[in-house]
Amino acid sequence: MATAMAIEFNYAQGHAQARLAERLPPAGWQLLESSGTYAQYLHAARATPLGARIQSLATTASPHAVERTLRNEWRSEVLAATRWVPERWRPAVAWAAWLCDLPMLAWLEQGGEFLPWMANDKELAIFARGDPAIRRRALSAAGAGVLAEGEDMFSAWRQHFERLWPSDNAGTLQLRKFVDVIDDHRSQPVLAGTGGRETRAPGRDLDAHAVRLIRRCLRQPVTVFSHLLLVALDLGRLRDGLVRRSLLGDWSSAA
Repeated sequence: MATAMAIEFNYAQGHAQARLAERLPPAGWQLLESSGTYAQYLHAARATPLGARIQSLATTASPHAVERTLRNEWRSEVLAATRWVPERWRPAVAWAAWLCDLPMLAWLEQGGEFLPWMANDKELAIFARGDPAIRRRALSAAGAGVLAEGEDMFSAWRQHFERLWPSDNAGTLQLRKFVDVIDDHRSQPVLAGTGGRETRAPGRDLDAHAVRLIRRCLRQPVTVFSHLLLVALDLGRLRDGLVRRSLLGDWSSAA
């Protein structure tokens, strides 16, 4: 079974390693983050491997436009990854696309106020309803009704994720450990950094963990999800850089 799985994930392994080689290195991030203004950061980012993700953004884009663009990038990456894996693993990979929507859906499910920006995202607008019954029907129609079951939407997402894994259990032990690591990270508090900046310190460890899995757990399902984790971390860092400067103006003077 292990040999068969290795053959199945040869294609995915090649793609994950190629994407890993293309990532912006730490020195590149450091140079990018020295940009003072939103426009400077955007211009600098376009000259890096991140550039393709933000070509559509204008120098006058609002924070909501930035976040909408990066959510769409996440969905596109997940869709691409579904094409790398055997058919029996595609539902589990596709399910990861919902991760970028969980904060908004959880907010609304807990009685949070409907916010205008939600209606401007065509992928989210159908779910951004004040009436919980309408929202839940829309989620069910989209194949995500399980997200509204239980008190914790993130736990509901994980439970369904694990139900989507093929029943032969090949490769799932390592994948379950991987998800446990992410859950542990999610429970960590956001730490205040110098100059009033905030960083999630364990994020560096999470990044390194995903890189190790891609390099060591060859041709396993966890390779694909490690790649997606690195994409999520990079998109989050890019979002942080753009949105903070959009809101605060010249970041160098705000620090």
